[in-house]
Amino acid sequence: MRDLAAFVMRGPRQAAIVAFVCTLIPMLFWLGAAVVGLVTLRQGFSKGLAILIWALIPALGWWLGMQDPGALVVLVNTLLMAAVLRATVSWQLTFVSGAAWSVLIGILIPWLAPELIEMLVGMADQVFQELAKDADLEYTGEVQDSFRSLMIASFAATFFGIALGALCLARAWQAQLYNPGGWQEEFYRIRFEPKLLLGMMLAMFVAPYLGIDATLVFLIALLPILVCGIALVHGLIGMKKLGGQWLIGFYAVVVMLFPTTLFLIAMMAILDSVMNFRSRVESQSTP
Repeated sequence: MRDLAAFVMRGPRQAAIVAFVCTLIPMLFWLGAAVVGLVTLRQGFSKGLAILIWALIPALGWWLGMQDPGALVVLVNTLLMAAVLRATVSWQLTFVSGAAWSVLIGILIPWLAPELIEMLVGMADQVFQELAKDADLEYTGEVQDSFRSLMIASFAATFFGIALGALCLARAWQAQLYNPGGWQEEFYRIRFEPKLLLGMMLAMFVAPYLGIDATLVFLIALLPILVCGIALVHGLIGMKKLGGQWLIGFYAVVVMLFPTTLFLIAMMAILDSVMNFRSRVESQSTP
């Protein structure tokens, strides 16, 4: 992957080709987004936008031809967050910008992919009707509405998660090329400030009064919290010099106990926003 990043940074032509081809290939648009993010982080918004334009050509094809706005949404969000991260060097503000875009996308998804939404809702409706018939229960439209809201929120959250992953990959590439070891140190210290956490909780409370689905806001807010929780685990293991086997064990537990472990990771991140466990470990290890 480092060789690919080095090739991308040879010039705008190479970056545009890689971003275009990766976005054109099914399920590889995240790699094209990472290319856009790398160029933006290293050279600024205008250079990243120039690469984005080339990547948007196949992304628009996926959207208009296949009713799949995923590549388009992820590319734009990655560019936006990379520009914010470059300008502010703040993951807090980066999370906020990405979350705001994702909430907007969640509101617009019924218009961005109406045929896809209706097809999935129709398929689920048939399944729910059969299950209700077998269980001798009454099937109401409330179930359909709840499923529609959950599906739209899941789409928006998934796009946000992919964009965050692409941005992290771009940041890791940047560190490998220009600041070896810098990404590890930066990732270890990603955490939520208490004010931001309170702001997100307030947003979840106020959203329904503004006509915004609470499930959408909750899932969008959950993703940065999970990133901070994972960064906390990596940071503590790194500071304690426990070795890579602890990380392997951590991710094995995440997979085996999914989704329960997501709740535990989120709770750790929330507690860390107040307690700042990493600073306590550093102070204890300092002679």
